[in-house]
Order: sequence, then structure tokens, then C-alpha cells
Amino acid sequence: MNPLTTLGGLIVLVSLAANGYFLWSAQKVEPCVSTPADKVVVMRTEGGLLEVSRINSPESFEATKEETVLGIPVGKTIARIRVPAVYRYHVELAPEWKVLVKDKTFIVIAPPVKPSLPVAIDTGKLEAESSGRWVLFTGNARVQELQRSITMTLGAKAMKPSYVEFQREAARKSLEEFVKKWLITQERWKAESGYPIHVFFADEAIKAMGAVPQPFGGVF
Repeated sequence: MNPLTTLGGLIVLVSLAANGYFLWSAQKVEPCVSTPADKVVVMRTEGGLLEVSRINSPESFEATKEETVLGIPVGKTIARIRVPAVYRYHVELAPEWKVLVKDKTFIVIAPPVKPSLPVAIDTGKLEAESSGRWVLFTGNARVQELQRSITMTLGAKAMKPSYVEFQREAARKSLEEFVKKWLITQERWKAESGYPIHVFFADEAIKAMGAVPQPFGGVF
């Protein structure tokens, strides 16, 4: 019998057996136990934050690695991950919120919206796969490398102007509701608390304060 044929058959059998084992072990999920930490620290958010919007998005990631042996390319390993992500956005409560009453309308200029980082992912729904000639030996490592890059990738995506703009109207609506509830608690504005409310953000065009009539009715 040809030794090369025997060796090739052996490799195929080992590969099939390994794949079967990995498939079986992936379906057998062991219970997770959380042990008490030696030290837990609770920290307050200085000034406070108000969450104003969320973007739920299924995210996909892919990375290709050229594998080498002694510097010689032997094939590529491709890692892929799919996971649901939740982008959360907030405004800071510490800065002054400028308020103007004009023509029986409240005009509020709020601080700019910022992403809450890190972006949250649902690891329970994370799907990972890898492919390539050497996937049996390199697949797991390449998937782990790709997973470690997710936090930075999603953080950069959350700060993109297109994402900030995408959530802006939802954030504006949240702030209008917040301001309405706040106004009815303020003695000086109770008489006008039924007026319509228009919220602008300091990073919009209205940040040029000359575009807003003076004087302001007050600040938060």
C-alpha cells in the first residue's frame, strides 16, 4: 500500500473525528458558576448621564490570516463572527442646558450626544466560524483574535458622525420628554409648562449662539 495514501487517509480520519468531537462539545454547554470577587468597587458617574437613545444592530466581522511555516505561506485561515450589538447614547447632565422662551415656545440647547462605551454585545447569541486548509489547528486562535478586536471596532463605529446622526431624532424626542417633566417642577416656569418644546444639540448648526435670540430665559 502506498504510504502517502495511508497517511492521507489517516489525516482525513483524524480530521473527521476531531470535527465530530468539537461539534459534540459545542452542543454540550456546561453550567457557569460566578464566584465572589475579592474586591468590588462602585464608582459614581460625576455629574450624571442621561441615556437618550439606542441602536440595535446585528454585526458581522471577518478577518483573513495568511498562515506560514518557516516563513513559507501555506494557506489562509478566515475567521467570521456574528453578534447582536446595542449602541447606547447619552448626554451629560453636568453642563448648563440653555433655555429660551420665545413666541410661547421653549427652545432648549442641550449638550451633544455621546456614545456610551464599550458598545454592548449579546455574547449568548454570538456565532463564530472559521475556514481554511489549516482550520483544525488555527481556527480557534483566529476566532479569538477576531473577537478581541470587536470592542475597538464597535467603539469606533459608535462615534462615526453617520451613527450619531442616525440616532439624533430619537435622542431629541427623549430630551423633549425629559425637559417637559423637568419644567413642571420649576416654579418660575410652571405657568408656561404647557408650551411646545424644541430641543437642539450644541453640536448642531445652532451651536453658533448668534443664531439663538437673546436673552436666554435661564439655564438648567
